[in-house]
Amino acid sequence: MPFKELAYKKVDQLTNRAYFSGSINTIKKLNNKKLLGDNTDGVGLLFDLKRLNFIKKGMHILLVGAGGASSGVIPSLLNYGCRITLTNRTFNKAKILIKRFLSMGDISLLKMEFVNTQKYDLIINATSSSLYGDIPDISYKIFNKKNFCYDMFYSFNNKKTSFLEFAKESGVLACADGIGMLVSQAAFSVKLWYGILPDIRFVLNKIKKIKNI
Repeated sequence: MPFKELAYKKVDQLTNRAYFSGSINTIKKLNNKKLLGDNTDGVGLLFDLKRLNFIKKGMHILLVGAGGASSGVIPSLLNYGCRITLTNRTFNKAKILIKRFLSMGDISLLKMEFVNTQKYDLIINATSSSLYGDIPDISYKIFNKKNFCYDMFYSFNNKKTSFLEFAKESGVLACADGIGMLVSQAAFSVKLWYGILPDIRFVLNKIKKIKNI
């Protein structure tokens, strides 16, 4: 779930960001009948982080998780000029993933039990833990009043995800779930299909009203 890496193998052509990501979330049928695969997750996440004022060039980001969600956003974060520390429950999986991006920017690997030895400006949960009400096995010591926290998972009710609850209780400057990323990546998919980038504010306002019901 959600088969982004499998879809990557099924298309005829790839955009550059999809090629480096190793996964796709958008497919466009070209005039020659071939299928073009793209990954708008990274640009969608970056767009939302900018909207929230959660990110600046040169920031140190802790990215938790080494699945398709991480691979989809790493290129955009590195291209923006951020430093990434990647961690994952299964260390060997993270070692395999990181090799793809070493030439793209400042990215390093750290075992989960050692992530509390560094300071981070932004902590991003790219695991599916919040889907099950769980949290990654990381220390509360990584959170402080100077860092931002972002969960790529989202909730349609008015409650925070389990990861954000953990971060908030541990003390962070600000936190947000991935609903803005969801809307933003969809907007960039529309741009690929129709050449127009929709204004995401209308959709976000609609969702906020629904979540407050």
